[in-house]
Amino acid sequence: MQPDGLDEGQRAALCRLQRAQLREARRIRQAVADGYGVPVARLCALGRTRAVSEARQVAMHAMLARLRWPLAVRNAPVPFEQIGALLGERDHSTIMHGVAAIAARLRGGAEADECLRYRARAIHAALDATYEGDIARRAAYSRHQAGPPMLVAPPPEPGDSHGTTHTVDLGAGGGPALDAR
Repeated sequence: MQPDGLDEGQRAALCRLQRAQLREARRIRQAVADGYGVPVARLCALGRTRAVSEARQVAMHAMLARLRWPLAVRNAPVPFEQIGALLGERDHSTIMHGVAAIAARLRGGAEADECLRYRARAIHAALDATYEGDIARRAAYSRHQAGPPMLVAPPPEPGDSHGTTHTVDLGAGGGPALDAR
């Protein structure tokens, strides 16, 4: 046991989870920056212009909604202090204010907030699409590493004169591969 109460396996698992959270936080920052047309560095900078501060608040809201902290309570949101650290060493009260402001505007019915709602939906859709794309790429890589799946015909019946086993290559798409001979 280490002084913090974690053994080596637990420490390795925690490091993997933290790296995964950091990757997800970077994806969120990039999606928000793309959605607002501002550089990622400006999201984490001290500037307080309206466009940048709104984008930063949307990033705060998205991080609270999407990031999960495994050690506190299962599926509990990431603490505000950590979101602040991910967005340029912001104080937890700044994060709480930003999340509350965006949540109120997303719930509100004002036409001026329709643009915010549209951007927030587009950002979440982009994040979902990249997440699904990552899963598809990993699955394709796994299939490539293992080779194409093969179906093996059942053993021949007694009295079958052939006595051979036939295989069918399913190819990368999962269907039978067509031989163009």
